Amino acid sequence: MKQSTFLFFFTILLTLQSQAQKVGVVLSGGGARGLAHIGVLKALEEHHIPIDYITGTSIGAMIGGMYAMGYTPDEIAKQVASEEFINNGQGIINPNLTYYFKKKENNAGWITIKYSPKTGWQTALPVNLIDPIPMDYSLMEHTALASTRSAYNFDSLLVPFRCVAADIETKQAVVFKNGDLGQAIRASYAFPFYYPPVNLDGKILYDGGLYNNFPIDIMEKEFHPDYVIGVDVSNDSLTVQDEDNLLSQIRTMIVRREPAAMSSDKGILIRPQTDAGLWEFNRTEDLVQVGYRATMEHMDEIMKANPVKADSIKLNARRAFLKSDETPVKIAKLDIQGLSKGQALYVARLLMPDGKPIDMKTLKVRYFKLIADDNIRKIYPKLRYNPDSRDYTLELSIKRDNAIKTQFGGNFASRPINEGFVGLQKNFWGSKSLSLSGNAYFGKLYSSGQLKARVDFPGKIPFYIEPTVIRNGWDFFKSSSTFFEDIKPSYLVQSDLQYTVNMGLPVGNKGKLIGGASSVSTRSDYYQSNQFFKTDTTDITRFEGESYNAQFERNSLNRKLYASAGSYFNIKARYNRGQEIYKPGSTALVKDPSAAYHEWYNVRMIFDDYFKQRGNVRFGFYSEINVSNQPFFSNYTSTILAAPAFQPVPETKTLFLESFHAYNYGAIGAKTILTWKNNIDLRLEGYMFQPYQEIRKDEASLKPSYGDPFAKRYFMASAGAVLHSPVGPLSLTVNYFHNKEILFEKSLSLMFHFGYILFNNGALD
Repeated sequence: MKQSTFLFFFTILLTLQSQAQKVGVVLSGGGARGLAHIGVLKALEEHHIPIDYITGTSIGAMIGGMYAMGYTPDEIAKQVASEEFINNGQGIINPNLTYYFKKKENNAGWITIKYSPKTGWQTALPVNLIDPIPMDYSLMEHTALASTRSAYNFDSLLVPFRCVAADIETKQAVVFKNGDLGQAIRASYAFPFYYPPVNLDGKILYDGGLYNNFPIDIMEKEFHPDYVIGVDVSNDSLTVQDEDNLLSQIRTMIVRREPAAMSSDKGILIRPQTDAGLWEFNRTEDLVQVGYRATMEHMDEIMKANPVKADSIKLNARRAFLKSDETPVKIAKLDIQGLSKGQALYVARLLMPDGKPIDMKTLKVRYFKLIADDNIRKIYPKLRYNPDSRDYTLELSIKRDNAIKTQFGGNFASRPINEGFVGLQKNFWGSKSLSLSGNAYFGKLYSSGQLKARVDFPGKIPFYIEPTVIRNGWDFFKSSSTFFEDIKPSYLVQSDLQYTVNMGLPVGNKGKLIGGASSVSTRSDYYQSNQFFKTDTTDITRFEGESYNAQFERNSLNRKLYASAGSYFNIKARYNRGQEIYKPGSTALVKDPSAAYHEWYNVRMIFDDYFKQRGNVRFGFYSEINVSNQPFFSNYTSTILAAPAFQPVPETKTLFLESFHAYNYGAIGAKTILTWKNNIDLRLEGYMFQPYQEIRKDEASLKPSYGDPFAKRYFMASAGAVLHSPVGPLSLTVNYFHNKEILFEKSLSLMFHFGYILFNNGALD
């Protein structure tokens, strides 16, 4: 009797469920406006409206896919409002994941042009505005378990799901119903010029909104729902609003879009109204509310059409299973496509150096170390589950960068410090990586040439060996701002030549340890007096010797010049020894050449830090300490020329300010930066320089001597505006230098410049 009663009620329950109306939700594309989809889903869940199927395009695929994976609307809202999601969407890699060890030295380059035998000449400016690497990895990371537990079948997700991409070759929409969920979502929002396409089985797939922005036809064909709730957040028109907006014009030409429409007797169309732009993903809370309110306006109608309510208990239980961590992702194998055997071995030694399985946390750190390697032009990751071994294979589709890279740049200024820059680099990649590079600076103030080879050895403890040859030349004579005028006798001309071999090791993600040895040769041509004639000959001081250095450097600054975020720390110890050779000129008091052997150590520490931003204002702190037992050279001028210099402001690198040279000193500074529209900074900086003992000149003998400890201190200040253009900074600054007014007669300077005031390393830097 009991069994018969149970079967009776169970049959009734199955009958009622089979007769329950099935509801499909269609989510359109529309950029950041699609965040309103979250509010729609939230309103439907709160009122227990069943969601039996979801189809989506572009941002609709993103939000719909997250819901289908088991995330609640509130959880989706929290994720898309996070700093990580917003940065990923903008192609910004988390600063904690950037790998400083692989970063090349800063130079004055503006633009890079590549040459490849296959593609010819092309600029290195990106063909897509947004770097896909952080979002590609994030999608892989967050969809791997859902793909595995659904057995790569989108019908087995929390809610059966479909998304749409566009095959630009056949001009047809492509519907995803199975496979890798992250890859499907990624293909669905790959809008041309913003995100690069996805290559899947030989098909180049772009944003589904190109051909089907409101996939109600996919909903009806795939699922045959009884009732459809459509959400359209797209623009009503693709009319070009601005004749100067090229991207808008191209978008209008390539998008084939029909107005969103659906039968009123089978469902309802919700159109959340918002003025949000396509990329305003920082308006999550506002846009979620827009979608929620728009849905509530139709809720009575929706509830009347759907009297059977969703079972929240069953829904949450299913969610808990899909999001459980019972089977953490373990990567045991690599499948590397697009590289040679030796190159694949190089990648494997970086990701799995000991061949042992790794978890997602370890993979993430190593993956972003890998993408910092400039041998890699493109990379796409995907995880494939191995049911027999219950682990994963990481599939990497990699395109190498084997082009010859040529850089052009320099600096143009209102002072005679104009310079041009050209650089050249070629990489050779096998089981190790070899990079050959060279550069040249040419200008009135500074000229230089550098040749460098770097060999990278991957492994559990990666390292590099780097031989370098650098020749520098400085002319501090104040002359014309043109490059090629006749040179008059210069007050001060310096040059150096160094042959160096360095070895580097990474320390975490942001730091590296470097040690090396150099053969150095320096030369200074100068007058010891302001009174000289064109026929006079200069004094010449040369130093020939050896230098050994060890340094630790940590860098997370956001720019190579005029940084406004991050920090920089460097501590460097150097031991120098060699021969000073002095040859007097016609104005010298002594007439006989001399030579002397010197050896000394030098330890310098620099710390430059920018605090977290408060609104549009950011504050920074700078400190520098130098300790040395360096001996005096033959006269005051040669001594001060050989002394370390304090140069925190870009213009100071182009001036010889004897007040800011000392063997032992400490310095501190403060910075205030007001940022406007993300690329314009108003900067105010102030510094105090405190030598332990100032190096003084005896006017009678022109010999150096020490002043009293802490007797003198000097100040420096800078105020100006900087526009950060795509190729380099445009700056107008007023600088104040507190000095002795011997080698530099004015304390205030006004300077305009465009480009980078950056140079190759000096022999004794």
